[in-house]
Amino acid sequence: MNKFLPGLAALLLLLSNATVLAGPKLEISNDSYLQVGALGQFQATYTDGAADQTDFFLRRARVILSGQMMDGVQFFLETDSPNAGKAGAPDAEVDIQDAFIDLRLPGCSNHWFKAGLILLPFSLENRSGASSLLGNDYNSEVIKLPNTFVWRDYGAEFHGSLANKKFGYVAGVYDGYDTEGSTKNPEADFRYTAHVCAGIIGEVETGWFYNQNRIGKKLTYLTLGAGMDRQDEASVLAIKATPTVPASSRIVDSEAFVLDLQSGYEVDDWGVILNAAWYTWDNIVFEGDTMFAESGVWIGKTMLTGKYSFQDPDAGATTEDYTLGLHHFLKGHTVRGGVEYRWGDSADQILASLQFLL
Repeated sequence: MNKFLPGLAALLLLLSNATVLAGPKLEISNDSYLQVGALGQFQATYTDGAADQTDFFLRRARVILSGQMMDGVQFFLETDSPNAGKAGAPDAEVDIQDAFIDLRLPGCSNHWFKAGLILLPFSLENRSGASSLLGNDYNSEVIKLPNTFVWRDYGAEFHGSLANKKFGYVAGVYDGYDTEGSTKNPEADFRYTAHVCAGIIGEVETGWFYNQNRIGKKLTYLTLGAGMDRQDEASVLAIKATPTVPASSRIVDSEAFVLDLQSGYEVDDWGVILNAAWYTWDNIVFEGDTMFAESGVWIGKTMLTGKYSFQDPDAGATTEDYTLGLHHFLKGHTVRGGVEYRWGDSADQILASLQFLL
């Protein structure tokens, strides 16, 4: 704990003195432009019982290029150096995390075709932008997607909205991401992933990334969604040898479904947010159900959050965890910081975070 407190103090000092400027936007012509941005997030953790109880690292360090080449032709490119310095790692790799082009369909204003390295459109949670999360980080403990690169995959998708943005859809075909040493089957079929949502109250979001936390937007909304992810013959499961049976392997399909929601209510300088999802998984990573429910209540620039998460494998013990957090938005999501405490079946943990967005 004596190691953790100086790191937390450093975060709070940075937060109290942080300033930020908007990323530069270069206008090339009336129909083309280039936008440059950056996202950084420092995290400090204290995990009870861990081999190294305290840690201080750069959770995200992203450089973002986006823009429009001509009317109806947009692009997005993002690099990241995730978890730099975590667990004492001396090096940080720079990865191309997103790289895609987005084309508006001819004669349509709300329907697009996207291709490249894309964030899979399985759920509202995994499609949310890292810069506008409700808590300090994703609810990644309940996401069990195989054959991905941080939930991304190579492929192409159609996306858009209907009925004056009361309904939204994303549906695509992907390859199933393969990395060195992964369990992906080289002969796997294509992956099919889709998500649909309805704006029961308000409009659905139509951007590339969903906003989990719309603090300060003066919005009242309730979005309900459903998603699926399927890839036949997705993975190869290695079976170890026994004294009587030789080593072997078998092919495992991948299938997942989700029902989810995002909602919020804001009046004057206070508001409430509730996000939740129920997942069913059947793949090499996990077989069973997971869920989370996360809420935030804010007054002015300060928010109190609470979360319950649940993992129920078909074979094995159930895991239930609870998290309470306190967050301060110095300049919305542009400069924000927070401290969270988790307890339950997982190891008790304190997580402090400072985020800046340029």
